[in-house]
Amino acid sequence: MNATQYTLENDQIIEIMENSRKTIYGILSDDSQLPSVVSRGQQDISYIDPVFNISENFDIIPSHLHIMTINLNESPFRLNQYINEHYRNEYDVIILDSPPTISAYTKVSLLSSDYYIVPMKLDFLSLFGLPLLQNYIDRLKKEFEKNIDFLGIILTMVRPDWRIYSEIKEKLEERPEWKNKLFDSELKYKIKIAKALSPEERDKHSQYIIDLNDEELKDQIIEITKELITKGRL
Repeated sequence: MNATQYTLENDQIIEIMENSRKTIYGILSDDSQLPSVVSRGQQDISYIDPVFNISENFDIIPSHLHIMTINLNESPFRLNQYINEHYRNEYDVIILDSPPTISAYTKVSLLSSDYYIVPMKLDFLSLFGLPLLQNYIDRLKKEFEKNIDFLGIILTMVRPDWRIYSEIKEKLEERPEWKNKLFDSELKYKIKIAKALSPEERDKHSQYIIDLNDEELKDQIIEITKELITKGRL
């Protein structure tokens, strides 16, 4: 829900909470896919497009709190099928934002993807979780005979002057399979990023890093994007 809350206006959030068919829940849920009863057995079978336009060249399909109630293991390719039918030819890049946990939603997201990246906060918990995630994805690829390319690891909330930065980066570089996947571009820690998510800044329409009037942060986002495009041959 984080990306949804950060990008949609308050009235839009209320709208999707009242109508789950306008969210990813509507795509993945059997119940939500059924036509809604209008009156006396009549049914509204009209298609509801869950896409919200945020800005030029940037759309989002919001999440919903009820998504965790769906048994996604029964239809692991439903999201992939939906993307192929509705959006594959409409967008240059489709980003599936998954939580940093091994879950059924992570599974359906990976099975709908051509590539995956791992944004990684520089702490030891993230470092310990990385091999667990890699092992899970390797098993998933084998089980479903799915080719998903690992584009790399993007280090975020980076503080180069902290000792833990050099310690964890050294640990990553000790393993060739990770060293070769580390993005050269990193996102540095700045308090203004956290402040940008506050209601006050949202009202100013400056909740995005690119809009913070910080040239250093802007350049970092641009360089990460360029590197992503190059690695993915997008």
